[in-house]
Amino acid sequence: MPLAHIHFMYDLVDGDLQEAKRRLADEVADSIARNVVHHHQGSPKDLVTVVFHDIGADDWAAGGTLFSDRNP
Repeated sequence: MPLAHIHFMYDLVDGDLQEAKRRLADEVADSIARNVVHHHQGSPKDLVTVVFHDIGADDWAAGGTLFSDRNP
């Protein structure tokens, strides 16, 4: 069973966070089912698990700078 971990910076989402996650989980499961699970028996999409790891902009840095300190 494929397992996708998504590290999700929720501070960057405009609008409804739960709806954004629903759409992303659905698209990720569809893609994995088409490209990986498709060759197996059963309902391919139901075999895919997606896990979100919520991360705030204060908890993630690139180039030594927190995302919360970056200019939009």
